[in-house]
Parts: sequence; C-alpha cells; structure tokens
Amino acid sequence: MLSRRTSALHAHRWSQPAMAYFVTCCTQFRATGLNVPPVEGVLHKVVVASDAGRDTVTDAFTIMPDHIHWLFTLGDRLSLGRVIARLKAQSGHAMAAARLEWQRDFFDHRLRADETIERYGLYVFLNPYRAGLITADEKWPHWWCPHPENLSFISELNPAGTPPPEWIGEPAQADLETGE
Repeated sequence: MLSRRTSALHAHRWSQPAMAYFVTCCTQFRATGLNVPPVEGVLHKVVVASDAGRDTVTDAFTIMPDHIHWLFTLGDRLSLGRVIARLKAQSGHAMAAARLEWQRDFFDHRLRADETIERYGLYVFLNPYRAGLITADEKWPHWWCPHPENLSFISELNPAGTPPPEWIGEPAQADLETGE
C-alpha cells in the first residue's frame, strides 16, 4: 500500500494566534487555472473576507497558475487549519467549475521570533517573476498587499510597481523552504 507523506506536514503544525504564517496551497496534480476568472476573483474575495472577519491580517498574497502563497498574521478565533479549510471550501465551487481541486494538505511555516515578514513578503511578490510568468517590466495582477507600509521593499519598487531586474535573478527556492 502506498503511503502519503503528507502526514509529515501535520507533525509540526502549530496554530498560535497573533503569529505570522507563510502558507502555500497547491492544486491537485499542479493543474493550472487559479489565476484566471472567476477563480482568482473568488480567492481574492475569500482572503479579503478572512481579514474582514479578523481571522487573518494579510501582508501579502499572490495567485500563481497552480498554487497560492499567503503571508498573514493569524487571528484568535480560528486555528490555522480552519482558516485554510475555509479558504478551500469557499473557493471550491469556482474551483470545481474550472475543473480544479486543491491538494489535500498545505505547506505552512510559522515565522520564528528572529524572522521578519519582509523576507517572506518579497518571496511572495517575486514568485511570478522568478517562475518566468512575467518580465521585470510587467506587473503581476494577482498580487495583493493590503498593508504596503509593513513591507519596506515596496518603497524600492520602480514607479510602475515592478521590481528592479537584478532582484529576479536571486535564488528563489533557496530563500525559503516552501514545500512546492
């Protein structure tokens, strides 16, 4: 019998209110289509609603074709698992209509005291550039940062909101262990 290795994702999952989390959720079989209407609109609305309900405070969110990255501070009402379960459930109808499914589990990283959201926010921002989906002079339309004052790198972006080209060449996967 083939055993899933996803139980390792749960082994060290710790849900603590007021802590920052970096979360990656992927589609089943890495199928693409998350970044097209209406799926991307539904995902954005679910994250906005999570913030409005004070279950999360989003610092950075991006929708890639086959996964999302979400950097947020957890509220005190729901556990981390419940927040992600709700995101997946509330986006399920749009996903099904696009013939997409979420992978059963997700990757999460609770930021330690010596880590800042800056590094993770930059990773989330640069992900579509480093994946080769757009060039440095283009702006990724599926990036959302409701509190730009929390991320200092935003002040270093070009006037069009794009990164300096030299940022894109930096190692992406070595920066963070994302579980992708």
